[in-house]
Amino acid sequence: MRDSVLVFIDGTICDLTHRHNQKGTPDFEKEAEIMKDVPVGDGVKCMNELHEKYDLVYIGARSENTVDVTKKWLVANGFPDGKVVVGSSQKNRMALVKELKNEINFVAGIGDRWDDNELHLELGCMSIILEEYNCNWNTVRKYLL
Repeated sequence: MRDSVLVFIDGTICDLTHRHNQKGTPDFEKEAEIMKDVPVGDGVKCMNELHEKYDLVYIGARSENTVDVTKKWLVANGFPDGKVVVGSSQKNRMALVKELKNEINFVAGIGDRWDDNELHLELGCMSIILEEYNCNWNTVRKYLL
C-alpha cells in the first residue's frame, strides 16, 4: 500500500461560497447546488501530481447523504480517484480519522482550518494548513513532491 494524504474538501479544494447563504437549509446539500461548486486555484492539477506518488483520502464537513454527489463532483472536476469520507461535525470527523489511521499510512494532511490540524495531529502526520479558498498549492508541492 502506498502512503496517503488526507485532503480536506470544503475551502481547500472546493469553493462553495455561492452556497454560504443556504447554510442551515435543505438547499445547502442539494446535488444541483453542490455541482455548482468550483475547484480552488490549481488544486486539481496539484492533486493529480500528488496522486502519482500518494493515495488520496478526501474528507469533508458534510452529512453522510452527500458522499455520492461529492464523488460525482470530484470526477466532474478532474480530481484523481480517492476514498471519500464525510462527517458533519468535528467529533464525527475525528472518529473517522481514528478508524482510518489503523488501515492507512498517512504522511500528510492538507486543510484550511485549524480544526483540520487537529485531525492531522491525531493521524501523527505532517499538517499543511492553507488559506481558505486561496490555497498556495506550491506550498503543498514543496513539502510533498
